[in-house]
Amino acid sequence: MTDASPLAAFAPYAIAGVALVLVYAVLAALLKPKAKLERRPLLTKAELELLTILRALLPRHHVNCQVSMGALLKPRAGLSRKAYSLSRNKVSQKVVDFVVMDPASGEVDAVIELDDRSHDARKDAARDKLLTQGRYQVIRIPSRPRPTREIVAQRLMELRARD
Repeated sequence: MTDASPLAAFAPYAIAGVALVLVYAVLAALLKPKAKLERRPLLTKAELELLTILRALLPRHHVNCQVSMGALLKPRAGLSRKAYSLSRNKVSQKVVDFVVMDPASGEVDAVIELDDRSHDARKDAARDKLLTQGRYQVIRIPSRPRPTREIVAQRLMELRARD
């Protein structure tokens, strides 16, 4: 009769334990609730119409749509970690409707917002304040009456004068 080491007697239990942990991990991954998402249009019908008008009126510019404010603004240098995070979080999840960009320099000449029923004047003022900190010109175009080429041209007068 040989004396088996205590570790040898424990080995089958250890292997079974590891196997159970692996099975649990695989099952947890397979049964994890999935995000329920679906495709949506990038632009509303009104935004698409405005984009067409903007591109026609500003042929020497690139007009980009649905641009993250995080791509336009960054926290100032020298902030504490807390202040940096606070500043970043104010803009990171916000999106502007359109950005008018000089294709030669990449400079943003204006930010354009289509003010539809989803816009809240108080929130818009706060967003405009953030954008003006970055020295962006914000042009707001009301959705009512439906923006026509003439209405948009009036709003873009200053920008087009530089074109």
